[in-house]
Amino acid sequence: MNTSIKYKEDKLIKFLQALPAPALAFSGGVDSALLLAACKEANVPVKVITCSTPLVPAFEKEDTVHLAEELDFEVNFLQLNPLELPEFCLNDSKRCYHCKKFLFTAMQEKAKSLGCTCLLDGANLDDLGDYRPGMQATKELKVLSPLLECGFTKADVRALAEKYKLSIANKPAYACLASRIAYGEAVTLEKLASVEKAEDALKALGLHDVRVRCHNNLARVEVAQSEIELATTKLRQQIISAVKEAGFTYVTIDLEGFRSGSMNINL
Repeated sequence: MNTSIKYKEDKLIKFLQALPAPALAFSGGVDSALLLAACKEANVPVKVITCSTPLVPAFEKEDTVHLAEELDFEVNFLQLNPLELPEFCLNDSKRCYHCKKFLFTAMQEKAKSLGCTCLLDGANLDDLGDYRPGMQATKELKVLSPLLECGFTKADVRALAEKYKLSIANKPAYACLASRIAYGEAVTLEKLASVEKAEDALKALGLHDVRVRCHNNLARVEVAQSEIELATTKLRQQIISAVKEAGFTYVTIDLEGFRSGSMNINL
């Protein structure tokens, strides 16, 4: 491990050790998993809180449980449904803000009930490079972001996760299912279920970085650049069948390939 990562690791450990009674918003992704592992490394007692919502696919929920077991932490689950919020379902450019405010307010209340004095999240420097209105919500709520404070990029996170031998060190980033639905188009449980079913089916075909973007009844499928030829030739008919079976009428494959945050390009 290079000296820069070692310096950041030491800084992170000291940051965590200075916190009084922290709780962690745990998503099951590599960022919050690294924070949990770092708390263990630093001998910092931390309460783990996870939101179970219709926006999170089943495999992410399973990963959360497995990771917590891997690191010997108990997860405090909150059953929450952002679809109860009209302003969220409206799906304007502040959708993520409304959702984060709702979820993190609930997690802060849970943290207080567990005797915690602060709530942590897994935001890192790379998150500043995209449109992230949810970060405004966590800022307003005074949620702490240790990875961001200690200068971690996503590459740094993965490097340290490998050092800690985390099973998901190279797990692809995975945004919530609502991020697949075009702005201005109402978020519904049915659309979320269709997106999840379609993405699960495409992954089962052997595709890796997959996003099924919902534009009403049209699915715009993004795959890794290296898999576009495969998707448009050998797997073409299987992709069409799988996506239509998930509930879409039309199927397209985006020739630009997978791009994180591609729904944000016009904001």
